[in-house]
Amino acid sequence: MPKYFFFDIDGTLLPFGKPVPDSARYAIKAAEALGNKCFIASGRSIAEMPRFDNLWFDGFICSAGATIIIDGKVVYSAHIEREKYNRLFRFLKERGFYILTQTDKATYLSRETSKVFEEELLSHIGRMVELNGLILDENVPEDEPVKKLLFLCREDGYGVNRVKGELDGDFAVVNNTVGLPENQMAELVLKDITKATAIEQVLKFYGADRKDSVAVGDGANDIEMVEYAALGIAMGNSTSKELLSVADYVTSDIEEDGIKNAVFYALSGGVNGRDKEESCL
Repeated sequence: MPKYFFFDIDGTLLPFGKPVPDSARYAIKAAEALGNKCFIASGRSIAEMPRFDNLWFDGFICSAGATIIIDGKVVYSAHIEREKYNRLFRFLKERGFYILTQTDKATYLSRETSKVFEEELLSHIGRMVELNGLILDENVPEDEPVKKLLFLCREDGYGVNRVKGELDGDFAVVNNTVGLPENQMAELVLKDITKATAIEQVLKFYGADRKDSVAVGDGANDIEMVEYAALGIAMGNSTSKELLSVADYVTSDIEEDGIKNAVFYALSGGVNGRDKEESCL
C-alpha cells in the first residue's frame, strides 16, 4: 500500500528565506516514483504558496486545515463568519496588534503591518519569509471568506500570551511558525479545525488507512498532525518541546538533509510510536 506523506512548509520544506534543499526535492521525487502520495500541510493559504519548482504535489492542506485541495479541486472549505471576524479584528486592533487576514485569494494587511512584520523578521531571523498573495489593504472584500488571522506586536507590545485567555471559545491561538518569539506573533484559527482533521479527510477521500500516513513538521501548528499520523516526524531544527515530545522520530536539521532522512526512514519501515500502534491497526 502507498504511504501518504504530509509536509509542513516553513521550517520543514523551506528553510526560512531560502529555497527547498536539493536533497528534499530528491527524496520527495523518489517517494512519488515508488507510488506514494505527497501533500503539503501548511498554515499558509493557497495564495501564499511558494513556487515549488520541479516538484509536484497530490494536494494541499491550506490555512491549517481550513481548505483542502486535491488534484486541483477544493474538496473542503471552512471559514470564520464575517461578524465574528469583525469582532476579532476590533479586539486585536484595540490591543495594539498588527493583523494579517488570510483568505484563499490573498492575505490582507496594512502598510504599517507589513513594515513592522519585515522589521521583526529581520531582527529575529535575519531575513524575510517569502509570502505570495499579499495585498496592502486591511479591507477584506465581503465575498472573500476569512480563513484565519495572524497577529503580531513589537517586543514591548501587549503580548500574545495576555490575549489567549480573553478570546472566544470558538477559536484557538496557535504559536507562529515563521521564527518570531511566541509572545510576539500567533495565529487565530477555528477551534476544531487542524492539520490533523484535514489529514483524516484526505485519507477518507482516497479510502486510505491512517496506518499509511506520515506527517513531517517543525512548529506548534504541526503538533496535532504529527501526533495523529501513524508515523509522526519532527524536524531536528524544531524548537517546539511539545512537538518533539509527541513525535515518533526526530530527523536531522532542515539544512542537513532533514526531509531526505525523514522520507527514507518512513520508506524503510520506520516503527510507529507505541501509543499509535493499536489505534492504527
